[in-house]
Amino acid sequence: MQIDYVAIGERVRQKRRELGLTQEQLAEEVGISASFVGHIERAEKTASVETMMKTAQALNTSLDYLISGIKWRCDHKSCPLFDDIGNALLAYGIEKRNRNQ
Repeated sequence: MQIDYVAIGERVRQKRRELGLTQEQLAEEVGISASFVGHIERAEKTASVETMMKTAQALNTSLDYLISGIKWRCDHKSCPLFDDIGNALLAYGIEKRNRNQ
C-alpha cells in the first residue's frame, strides 16, 4: 500500500479551513513552522508520525482520517462495538461506569 501524501495534505488543508484556522495558527498549535504546514498541505515534505498526531489533535480529527480519509462515525453513545465491550465486561463481573464519573 502506498501512502498518498497529496490526499493527506488536502485533508489537512480542508480540516484547517473548516475550523477557520490559518497555517500560522495551526503551526503554533502543532509546534512547527507555518511554512512546514504549507509543505505538508502541498505534499512537498512529509511529517513525522508525532507531528501528524499533533496535527490531527489540533484539527479535532483522527490520525487515521488524515492518512486514509476514513471517517469513523462511531462514539461511545452510538457504536455497537462499545455495547459489545460493555456486555463482555459485565460477563466478567466488571460493571459499566458512566464516563462522566
